[in-house]
Amino acid sequence: MDDAAMQSTTHPSINWRGIAWFLTLCLGLTWSIEIIALERGIRFATLTPGTVTMLALVMWIPAASAFIVRRWITREGFASASLRIGPWKPYLYVLLGVPCLFLVIHAVTCAFGLGVFSTDPSVFLKSLPPMPPGKKIPSGPMLIAYMGFISLIAGPFINLIGTFGEEFGWTGYLLPSLLPLGRWRAVGIYGVIWGLWHAPIIIGGFHYAGYPIIGVLFFCAFTTAIGLIQCSLLLRYRSVLLTSFLHGAINAEANGIWLLLFTGVSTLWGGTVGLVGILIFGGFGIWLLARTAENPVGLR
Repeated sequence: MDDAAMQSTTHPSINWRGIAWFLTLCLGLTWSIEIIALERGIRFATLTPGTVTMLALVMWIPAASAFIVRRWITREGFASASLRIGPWKPYLYVLLGVPCLFLVIHAVTCAFGLGVFSTDPSVFLKSLPPMPPGKKIPSGPMLIAYMGFISLIAGPFINLIGTFGEEFGWTGYLLPSLLPLGRWRAVGIYGVIWGLWHAPIIIGGFHYAGYPIIGVLFFCAFTTAIGLIQCSLLLRYRSVLLTSFLHGAINAEANGIWLLLFTGVSTLWGGTVGLVGILIFGGFGIWLLARTAENPVGLR
């Protein structure tokens, strides 16, 4: 029996009405806000306190959309939203495993000449927006230690504030809603939708400055690769808090110590959201999902 057939024996049919409402609310609100920002000249190649605040608020639109759909549109409630912490060991695996994946990504990036390892923070500092008066950035070794602590330890927990806003919508509603199609097909559809949700800010320079169209395509591939891991964790542990922690750990690494230690990384081919990162995250995700048991009864 194939994957889709097995899913259909344990799950109700897909609620396309709920999915349509969720996507209309989530994409409509997000794209409206971000397109208005682009029309006003705001760009996302270099984040400022203002754009960071805007993006942090936008991260809660998927959660708000899922809440509205569950509460008032489909009236299905929240029993299937995986609102549980689950066992502690998977959080440790994420905390240790995500940095290992990033280490492999950047080692391969350097091996193929797509980036350069450096402990000189000057290039990183030039990429930052001007500091407010009276604030000073730590010196080289202190900066590396500080960034390492934030990226590896504190960041995944701090980022939960924002990533839960996304994951309550994405892996708490959309992904499980699509699982009756079969987990592989569900991840493919979910990953592309999740990537397209970012389209306006990608066009505005986020991650792929200078590549607005191909950047959207690359990011859809990246979110699909991450979606494979998310789906594996969701099927194994039924915890949207865990997928939020994974998301927070990836964000902490992607915007942290690796930007300081690796310079000149090729936008499209190297680093986290380039081809190297997509292949490594995707390869690990395929391996993990293939080793994951079928969707447990009651997830959706």
